[in-house]
Amino acid sequence: MSVQIKAACGTYIRALLTILLTLMATIGGSPLDFTSADWRMLANGLWASLLPVIMRAISTNTDTYGRAPKE
Repeated sequence: MSVQIKAACGTYIRALLTILLTLMATIGGSPLDFTSADWRMLANGLWASLLPVIMRAISTNTDTYGRAPKE
């Protein structure tokens, strides 16, 4: 796997964990007691955690895997 792909995966995993933990703390209770609306909210966290990856990818200031000029 290339360095850029690993960096993008790392950003996605960090964002995913942050969003899912925040949503689970907001919902409260055990996952066994979640309603279908709660599970939909967690599922929305999956696509929402892609936003930081997309923002870094189109950024011209990020040289890890963004559009910054290569030297």
